[in-house]
Amino acid sequence: MHPTLAAAGLGVLMGLAASARADDPSCWVYFGTSAVDADRGVYLSKLDQETGSLTPAERVVDKSNAVFMAFSPDKSRIYGLAEFPRPGLKPLEAIETYGVDPATGHLTVLGERVSDGPEACHISVDPSDRCIVATNYAGHYIEVFPIEADSTAGPRTCIIRHSGSGPNPVRQESAHPHSTNFDPTGRFAIVADLGLDRLFVYRLDAAKGTLSPNDPPFATVAPGLGPRHFTFHPDGRHAFVIDEMGGAITALNWDSGKGILTPYQTISILPQGFHGVNTSAEVVIGGGGRFVYGSNRGDNSIAVLAFNPATGALSLVQRVTEGIKTPRNYAIDPTGRWLVCGNQTANTATIYRIDEASGRLRLTGTIQVPQAICVRFLQD
Repeated sequence: MHPTLAAAGLGVLMGLAASARADDPSCWVYFGTSAVDADRGVYLSKLDQETGSLTPAERVVDKSNAVFMAFSPDKSRIYGLAEFPRPGLKPLEAIETYGVDPATGHLTVLGERVSDGPEACHISVDPSDRCIVATNYAGHYIEVFPIEADSTAGPRTCIIRHSGSGPNPVRQESAHPHSTNFDPTGRFAIVADLGLDRLFVYRLDAAKGTLSPNDPPFATVAPGLGPRHFTFHPDGRHAFVIDEMGGAITALNWDSGKGILTPYQTISILPQGFHGVNTSAEVVIGGGGRFVYGSNRGDNSIAVLAFNPATGALSLVQRVTEGIKTPRNYAIDPTGRWLVCGNQTANTATIYRIDEASGRLRLTGTIQVPQAICVRFLQD
């Protein structure tokens, strides 16, 4: 065939494929789970972004305690945490690398890196796609793994151990790093340590796969709040951490040049007068930065907060309980119209329509997902 005609034909086919994708307003939803029995693994569903319906979840990875996942920046890969079993001994931490098929959503195992410690609770990939950071709650440390040429996690290049304790002798008997997030530039990594009531700031050398303390090395939340998960605001000047033990969200100013966090507001996300056992879990930003969402396990709710861009202040808009039970993690789809929540002890995932003007949530559907604790979206 004449090269020009072949190129023209290929162009037509690519155009038709792009048109088909544009006519298919949907995206893939991945669920990490804490299941260790026959239901273990990572599950996949498809979200109809017009109606908000989710297809029944199917298992695409058979791994025990596949708890947390993070995409590579180009979304071609997923890095996930799982257990590496050892008969008669406690399992070790494993970092799994999966290739993503955007057409089907299916995952292909590319490699596994086993580390010499207990399973981590959180994993993140730096914006330059050169290294992975795993956060280890029980082991009291964070560790860095370079991304190899074959996209898998290489041998560990850095480990930083936290030490100390907090005022709560039961939950803060030692350091408990709970999550690591990179700032948008990739120069800094923020580690929320529940046991120490601190947000550690580290400088990242992605080329070497190392972290070093910033100056100052950390910001402090109120004693006993127990910071858990953290996120930056799209404006690059604010950030938020959900305080697991305090049932609150702390807002902070961010100096992106010096890597300094300064708390300025802590707002409760629990009902007034609440006295039960509760652990807050996740914080997510929606509406282009106009709303902040925080979840409670125990109270079993998601609180919707409005963000004032002029003052940075947060204020309560709504508290949703319908369909929610142990909401350990949730995420907002790429259109910003839908929030999907994994309900760990209910073995469900619930979908909520987000009101564009107010940020309020309305339950629209539920599917079965065993012990869902991590939600991630992939837009084809």
